[in-house]
Amino acid sequence: MDNLVVGKINALISRLERMRANYYPADWDADPLYDIICELREIAAETPGKSEAPSSQQVEAAGK
Repeated sequence: MDNLVVGKINALISRLERMRANYYPADWDADPLYDIICELREIAAETPGKSEAPSSQQVEAAGK
């Protein structure tokens, strides 16, 4: 997988994290979005030279 695809996956992860922040408490992990985000992070992590998607805390802090 090339870096362009990894970048798109990371952007999608960030979008999902922002959505979750609006729907669930910060420490909640029993929702389908959480499972999808975890799977996407695993896919992005399989690529050498990847850039990490921001954590939910980073996304929440950026939105303030």
